[in-house]
Amino acid sequence: DAMGKDGRWRKAIMKLPPEGRLALKDAMTYRWPSSSSTMAADDQLWLRSPCAEDAPYFFLCNRSLGTQVLEVRGRAEAASLRMSEFDGSDRQKWMVDGESRLTSKLDASTSSGERVKYCIDVIGARDENGASVCAYAANGGWNQRWDVEVVDKASSIELVRIVSKMAGQRLLTVENGDQMRKDMIMEICYLSRWCHLEQGLVQLQKVIWNHGVPEAIVEERLGKQLGKGTGSDDKACILQDIRQGLAFYSPRAAARSLLAVAQVLRRIHRDGFVYNDLHDGNILRRLDMDSYKVIDLGSVTRADRWAPELGEAYDSRWSRNRDWRAFALAFLELIWGRQLDMWRLVGTNSSGECRWSSPFEVYALTLPEDVEAMLVVAAMDWVQMRRLRLLLLALF
Repeated sequence: DAMGKDGRWRKAIMKLPPEGRLALKDAMTYRWPSSSSTMAADDQLWLRSPCAEDAPYFFLCNRSLGTQVLEVRGRAEAASLRMSEFDGSDRQKWMVDGESRLTSKLDASTSSGERVKYCIDVIGARDENGASVCAYAANGGWNQRWDVEVVDKASSIELVRIVSKMAGQRLLTVENGDQMRKDMIMEICYLSRWCHLEQGLVQLQKVIWNHGVPEAIVEERLGKQLGKGTGSDDKACILQDIRQGLAFYSPRAAARSLLAVAQVLRRIHRDGFVYNDLHDGNILRRLDMDSYKVIDLGSVTRADRWAPELGEAYDSRWSRNRDWRAFALAFLELIWGRQLDMWRLVGTNSSGECRWSSPFEVYALTLPEDVEAMLVVAAMDWVQMRRLRLLLLALF
């Protein structure tokens, strides 16, 4: 539960940013000092902050992730590395030893029972772009040796790049760290812009910031997804309830319950944007009534964002028209009670064009054949079929 500005407690969820993967990456070009407050090369820039009471150890923060620090997770001979909240523990303390290894204050437990230090290790000594890294017991290999290159310094804190001593001289990097931060900030901006205007959009309750980096978004808690979305076939959802006889939607009830979602899409489009990623996993039922809301604005872009890249294929992939086709599918799923293959039917930028034709340039009297077949099954009588066909023609 989260308390709002009005002092009332409400059901809430906390959305956290995806965890950044650490890897060895080719060096990015950058200028320092930078005129931009953020840049992709931030993923390769680290703040080295000394442990005031535990010299010569220091903490490592990645510039793209605010105050999160690099830490070891696990105690076996090999352990994972991740960015985490600062707590000052030994698993977050590092030093450069006499063999140019970045070693943790935390000891590793080897199969022989010997206690050795963890080092930042390039897995399999793969000197290639994208190679994974971990914490591994010190063994003297070149894949555990690093140069700490100082870029800038302010007082006792240094801005550094961590460069592998293997031949490729690649850098320790948080993959897509800067992009993840930008995406989360953009989602906050979109929620702030629209959630108070549209009842069909999940309500933003609070943002938790840490030195300009969003650590979490607190949103209202909703109920089940309409469909499985990107989950497994046995994902608990409304369509599962329909199949089990626990729920039923007539075309009129389905239209009424999804009306608020349609109004969100209309608002987004009217303001010059596209949702892009509408599917039955991003449409959730409210807890207090039989109505649905949209979540996850992480893929929203300007309406013309993909047009130069996709050219003539634009309308058959990510566009306003794709949003409405996806909405039509969600509507059909509710009244048909079956899970449809959203991405196969409406297309995505990565999986190819929509197998249905682009939206009609002029008013037409036909629907795609498979939609017509669904309509015949879902409609209860001729009058209802006629009304449904007119609605679907408008959406397609």
